Amino acid sequence: MSEEPARASTANRCLHVRLATWDDEPAVGGQGVYVRELRRSLEEAGVRVTTVAGRGRYAVAYRRLTGHGPLDLSVQLSLPNDHLTSGSPDLVHVSGGPGGLQIVRRLATPVVYTAHHTFELSHRWYEPQRWYGAVEARGYKLAQMVIAVSKSTADSVCRMGVSSQRVVVVPPGIDTELFRPGGSRGRRRMLFVGRLEPEKGPLDALAAMEEVVRQSPGASGSIVGSGRLRARVERRVRDTPQIEYRSAPSDQELAELYAAADVVLVPSAFEGVGLVALEAMAAGCAVVGYDVVGLHDTLSHHGVLVAEGDVKGLARTCRCLLEDPARAEELGAAASQAVRAEHSWNDRSDEIVALYRRVIDDDRHD
Repeated sequence: MSEEPARASTANRCLHVRLATWDDEPAVGGQGVYVRELRRSLEEAGVRVTTVAGRGRYAVAYRRLTGHGPLDLSVQLSLPNDHLTSGSPDLVHVSGGPGGLQIVRRLATPVVYTAHHTFELSHRWYEPQRWYGAVEARGYKLAQMVIAVSKSTADSVCRMGVSSQRVVVVPPGIDTELFRPGGSRGRRRMLFVGRLEPEKGPLDALAAMEEVVRQSPGASGSIVGSGRLRARVERRVRDTPQIEYRSAPSDQELAELYAAADVVLVPSAFEGVGLVALEAMAAGCAVVGYDVVGLHDTLSHHGVLVAEGDVKGLARTCRCLLEDPARAEELGAAASQAVRAEHSWNDRSDEIVALYRRVIDDDRHD
């Protein structure tokens, strides 16, 4: 019997998708931004979206067992309950990876995972967190499809034993209307945006900015974000008036900060794809980061990478770009053009909705 009639009827009706995430709006990190923008673009495409989250607007109650929110919510959602399936969604879309959820029970509803990055890529072999990868792998193996945000993330998921036929690379979209070239560049401004956590490198960014402002009169910097390192950042900023700290700008204020920045620093120890780098590129900034997986995929030849941990190299590259505004402008313009061509959320949502429908139809015919 032909499957075409069933596929046609599925394609013509509204889908109900349940998003499962630790972070949500107001976002504290890239996964929260991803979920917020995915939800918006899906709803604009006519998909009914409901959300289960660990924090933010759609937070659900869960038991605090370990003190680590993503892990505690993962435990809750992996127990028999109806958080994920109440209201009979057609599909559950989970945000996974470090800082995300690991759901290790099989659902009657088809599951799609987004792998934002993996424990294999984010932790060295001797670090205990690396062993969460075994739990992460089970969640991916139980899913009908895994969306990897970059090729390096896809390769890592496949090394877990997930068939490459069930892994597809779909980089995140960017709000290119919000993040766009403009503002008043050429004022020798540097910018760091991100969670103030060790893996994001805010202290490396601050050290590089401190060196640049000592050697380049008129240079200035901004550190934007919040997290465990906030107090240390604030103490050091007080001693360097050329560098400011901002904790929680609005989306519009953040866009204005990007638009005024000549150089954006992304000294992360690891990234799945580097959402801050993509936002900065969309805004036409020159991006300088560490040469780590994920960022290497994202920046390619549209930014400048230095060896991980090379703070002096980070500072030297920033200073060179500030002193050569024509090169910085050229890098930023090419980066913005690339992001606008390759990271539109409209294109991404069409791709993801098509994947949802294929997964749902395949599940019904199994």
